[in-house]
Amino acid sequence: MATVLLFAGMARAEYPDKAIRLVVPFAAGGGVDVLARPFAKELGQILGRGVVVENKASNTGQIGATDVERAAPDGYTLLLTSAAFATTPAFYPDVPYHPVKGFAAVTILAAAPQVLVASNKFNASSLAEVVAKAKRSEKMNFALSGSTGIQSLATAMLAQQAGVSFMKIPYKGAGAAFVDLISGEVDLMIDNPASSLVHVRSGKLRVLATTGSKRMAILPDVPTVAELYPGFEAKNWFVLAAPAGTPATVIEKLNAAARTAMNSPALQEMLARDGMDLVSNSPAEASSLVASEVQKWATLVKQLDLRAE
Repeated sequence: MATVLLFAGMARAEYPDKAIRLVVPFAAGGGVDVLARPFAKELGQILGRGVVVENKASNTGQIGATDVERAAPDGYTLLLTSAAFATTPAFYPDVPYHPVKGFAAVTILAAAPQVLVASNKFNASSLAEVVAKAKRSEKMNFALSGSTGIQSLATAMLAQQAGVSFMKIPYKGAGAAFVDLISGEVDLMIDNPASSLVHVRSGKLRVLATTGSKRMAILPDVPTVAELYPGFEAKNWFVLAAPAGTPATVIEKLNAAARTAMNSPALQEMLARDGMDLVSNSPAEASSLVASEVQKWATLVKQLDLRAE
């Protein structure tokens, strides 16, 4: 028996002894995928095994998340996803995965406050002016690049806290929304900084506010929504997770390797460029954040009777 236990311990200590599958539940080229590929390269070099990115795309990330939840809890199938992991169940109660019970969080890799961008043709230079216009019932509209993501929820929460309503124009993706925003067909949009700042830097759009708890290092002169409405916070975040039941030793090894990977020069440069903050927290902290986000957005969706479109 002692010999068997010794060999079992040695086997666990040798993890990983084969390639790791990193499932991204969105299409190649999207925000999660853009982070996943350099991260997988760094992680593989640290662990000494290949980390292969596999895109299992769906609009809300359900297919990929469900695939990982049902995989063997051995550390060889991992999920890298966004805050949609926590927001989707608020809109779809029968979603086939459970973001808390079905997974062992490894770490939150990074988080990104969103940005409120305005068309150059829209006559307002601050969030306070936007709210004042809304309270006067002046004509304005918000583009929504989806109905269940963090951007849509941030827009809804802003209207709730400001005590106003916004006319919302839904789009199937951010690309088409940006075309109309730049042309002035729509006035405002909350979206991720990686996509938005390209147009801001080229002078095609303006940033009126950001949605984190503090100002973004990359936009130090742009106020947060929280400066007008204390407590407001809406971030997109990127979690690395394994199926529930994955051994704690494996989770800890992955956590240490992921932290090292995220501190690599290549990923640090990417975070700075795209307006993301390094998080790299512990498994317990990551699990707590996911659980709190699930509750936060489920409460908002119920309060405002929001529906997927």
